[in-house]
Amino acid sequence: MTELKPCPFCGGKAKVSFRQSDFMGRNYYGDRKLKYITQVICNRCHARGKPFKTDYMINPYPWNTIWNGHLDDTVNTTQFRPWVEKAIEAWNRRKEDEHSN
Repeated sequence: MTELKPCPFCGGKAKVSFRQSDFMGRNYYGDRKLKYITQVICNRCHARGKPFKTDYMINPYPWNTIWNGHLDDTVNTTQFRPWVEKAIEAWNRRKEDEHSN
């Protein structure tokens, strides 16, 4: 898992955030089909990174994943990994990194 850099504004510690975005409905078994917005947020000044919207998922529960301090090695970790990696990459990108190329 990629380490989050400190906040570029205040130097605070950041975390990965999940917010329910779209609800498509339920299937015959009662499973919910949902989309989430994934982004990185600073715990101190509440600065936000670029948000990424997931695809529809059946019964996801992102708060019980490795990104929120709960080491739960379930399918949720795999389901959210592409969007979490994009959010972390966007958060870790710094202006000085672009100038060094």
